Amino acid sequence: MSAQLGPGEQDRFATMLGWAIFVTFFILFFNIINLPRTPLGEREGMQLWHDSLGWVVGVLCLIRLYWFAAGPQPRPPEGMPDDSFSHSRAILFMLVLVFAVEFLIGIFYAWGEGRNLNFFGAVVPQLVETSETLRISTGYPHSALAFYYLMLFTIWLVLGWWQNRKYGAGWRRLFPGEKV
Repeated sequence: MSAQLGPGEQDRFATMLGWAIFVTFFILFFNIINLPRTPLGEREGMQLWHDSLGWVVGVLCLIRLYWFAAGPQPRPPEGMPDDSFSHSRAILFMLVLVFAVEFLIGIFYAWGEGRNLNFFGAVVPQLVETSETLRISTGYPHSALAFYYLMLFTIWLVLGWWQNRKYGAGWRRLFPGEKV
C-alpha cells in the first residue's frame, strides 16, 4: 500500500484524521483561551465544551498515533532529503503525542477535582477517587503541556517554512491534506 503513494502524498485516512484533529482542536483552542477568563459561576457551559472537545481531540490523536505506526508511510516530496522529511514527521508525531498525553492527564485532573467528565451532555463516571494529590500532580502538567504543544507547533511551522524555501516542498503540506 505504501508503494502506491506518490512522493509527498499520504493516504486518505491520515488526511481525514488530520483535518478532524485540526478543526476540532482549533475550536477547542478558543475554548482554552476563554475558559480562564470566564467568571467562576459562568463556566459550566464552557467546561462542557472543553470536556467534550477534549474527548474528541484526544481519541482522534490516539487513533492518529496508531496510524503513524500501522498506516502506510509517506515518502518525502520530490527534492526533499529523507532526513529532513523524517525530522518534520517526528515533530508532527510529537505534537500529536502531546495532545494525546494531555487528554489522558486531563481526565485524571478532572477526577482529582471531583468533577464528572461530560461528553456532549453524557456523563463519564469518575473512576478514581478525588484527591488533592491527584489534582495537583495532574493539574500543572495539563496546563504546562499547552505551552509545550505551542512550542512544538511553532517549530513545526518554522521547519516547514524552511523546507519550502530550501527544497520547494510546498506550503500545502503544512495543513492536513494529501500533501506531506
